[in-house]
Amino acid sequence: MGPLPTRWAEARPRLEGAHRIAFDLEGDFNLHRYGRRICLFQVALDDGSVFLLDPLEGEAVWPGWKEILENPGVTKVIWAAQNDIRALKTCHGVHLRGLWDLFDASCLTVTPRPSLPLLVSTFLGLEIEKAESLQVSDWSVRPLSDDQRAYAAQDVVYLLALADLVDPLLDQKKKRDAFLARMEAAEAYVFADVAEPWRKIKGSAFLLPPELDHLKTLWQRRDKLARELDLAPWRVVPSEELILWVRNGQFSEKAVVDPRWTSG
Repeated sequence: MGPLPTRWAEARPRLEGAHRIAFDLEGDFNLHRYGRRICLFQVALDDGSVFLLDPLEGEAVWPGWKEILENPGVTKVIWAAQNDIRALKTCHGVHLRGLWDLFDASCLTVTPRPSLPLLVSTFLGLEIEKAESLQVSDWSVRPLSDDQRAYAAQDVVYLLALADLVDPLLDQKKKRDAFLARMEAAEAYVFADVAEPWRKIKGSAFLLPPELDHLKTLWQRRDKLARELDLAPWRVVPSEELILWVRNGQFSEKAVVDPRWTSG
């Protein structure tokens, strides 16, 4: 059973007094509901404390939270930070600073394809599981399940101890400069939305110009309906089915299409 969510007012003095934190987040990014939303923040401290901060319940504003995340003097130890950086910027307007990505450090010093369970086993002698079913579960539903809370806490509770063990390897293997360059580039990276997202659908590159125009119309119709229904667009009509419709004028026999698409 994982820890219960902590109110920001209770967590704030602990986090504002920390020189580093382990950090992660869970969200729904067009997987279950429409759009991008952060559903949970996880933070761990050097004393082993773990905080689950719920932006979907409780206080609407967390004074000081943005300042902590944007303070380069507070190190944020994160596992594979790219998606988190994008989510923070897109959803909350936060420009993360003080990044220390354990995944990148491990790529440079341990193995080209690290995983958190592998590092926990190798360096700490413990066994953990990363259940994909929990990773892709609907984190916007409340209350969170015991398994979700345990999964969320597990994502941060070992990061600081691992960082302490991996960090010296950056000097031993002469990778410190390469690592710092990666962190600087990650913090500075600017994410931009795709101007014509229907062109990213697999198979669209092989369509003729009139077919691309048709695909654009279908994509826009699906996006509008998905927004109205608060559903991830792929749950209204899978993207590959849009391609089939453009080409053949019908979906596949196994297509799972929301009935409100055909009635619209």
